[in-house]
Amino acid sequence: MSGMKSEEYWENLVKKSLCRFLLLSQLAKGPLHGYAVNQAIKDACNGCCEPTEAMVYSTMKELQDNGYVESRMEEHQGRRRRVCWLTPTGEEAFQSAARVWERMLPAIQDCVAQALYTAPVEVKV
Repeated sequence: MSGMKSEEYWENLVKKSLCRFLLLSQLAKGPLHGYAVNQAIKDACNGCCEPTEAMVYSTMKELQDNGYVESRMEEHQGRRRRVCWLTPTGEEAFQSAARVWERMLPAIQDCVAQALYTAPVEVKV
C-alpha cells in the first residue's frame, strides 16, 4: 500500500475538491444537464480532471439538497434529462470558492516548483 506516495492518492483527493469548484464554474455560465456538465469540466481543465459520472451526479445532488443548485426535467430530442443551474446561494458559493482558489494557487505553484525543480536538501542526522 503506497498511500500518500501514490499519485493516484493525490489525484483523487484533488479531484473531489476541484470537481465541486469546476461544477460550480460551469453552472455559473448557464443551465446544463448532467452529461454536459461532465464534458464541460473535462474541457475546462484540458482533461486533467476527468470526474466520473457518479462523482458529478452525487456532487450535483449534494449541491441541490443544500440549495446551491436547482433543476428541472426537460425533453430534448425525445429524451428526458435533468437540467441544472445555480441559485443565488450557489453563485455566492462559487464566488467564495474562486476567492479561496485565487489565494491558494500561488502557494500551490510554489510548492510544486520546489518539489519538481529544486534539488533535494540533504538532511544530516
